[in-house]
Amino acid sequence: MRLLVSRHLENFLALYDARNMHLAAEKKGISQPALSKSLRVLEESLGAALFERTRHGLEPTNAGELLHRHACAIDQEARFASLDINEYQSTLGGRIKIGVGPVLAVSTFPQALADFHQSLPGIEISVETGIANFLYDGLLNADFDVIAAAIPEITLPENFTAMPLFATNMVVICCKDHPLMAAPHVSRDLLATFRRVGFVEDREFEKKARRFLGGLSDQLQPILQTTSLTIMFGILAATDYYAIVSDLIVPRARREGLDAFSPLGGLWQLNIDLMCKTTLVTSRPLQILRQAIEEHSKLS
Repeated sequence: MRLLVSRHLENFLALYDARNMHLAAEKKGISQPALSKSLRVLEESLGAALFERTRHGLEPTNAGELLHRHACAIDQEARFASLDINEYQSTLGGRIKIGVGPVLAVSTFPQALADFHQSLPGIEISVETGIANFLYDGLLNADFDVIAAAIPEITLPENFTAMPLFATNMVVICCKDHPLMAAPHVSRDLLATFRRVGFVEDREFEKKARRFLGGLSDQLQPILQTTSLTIMFGILAATDYYAIVSDLIVPRARREGLDAFSPLGGLWQLNIDLMCKTTLVTSRPLQILRQAIEEHSKLS
């Protein structure tokens, strides 16, 4: 990637992340004077200071923040250009940052990721899980190269694309001896008489629940919120609370001693998409990742 991205931009990104000249120079394997000179070259070229010194270290100026946004985009494009070149993959490797929603993280994604890694063994992969809002914000901020999650119900910026993967149905999960499991039919009104466990700040869930259930959705507000499925399962096993989740999670929930059902009239569907910058859609890594996720979702 060094041939595709200016070393001055690489040094700037290291400085932006470290906010410390010594640490950035150490990370890049160069001397501090060389790093300082590289920064001066950029600042003189742009006609603006990129950092200011404070007692807490280096802080980006407004110009520095603007450059960082563009430098991240350049770095991303260069990495994916490199990943598309087979010779690069077989010798130097590469890097891809993936964000994945909790539904995929505990169901089909690990197997898909194993297939992806087998196809591109030279690539360094980092994966982070989170709800759709967190992942979406990270994608726009270049914290992720690609995310696989339920797309937020908003219009994507014109330079980003969402590629449909599959749809999954929402169901109720709770402990096996929950009163709801003994009822011959569970209406949505009956569901609202018990407490729900949900994910922290899951705004997309609230939007879909409100659209599908109308005023009843106000009675389904969570009594407890978490970012961890392990904690969610533990709470459900120990209480008469319930959760509304994707049916992809059901096999894992049953292994934890829980059970699942769909109330009368059913619930809504969740559409899972692969989202990235439009310029990366045709890259080989994205195509392989998409195919792997789609194939394993069909097997689930």
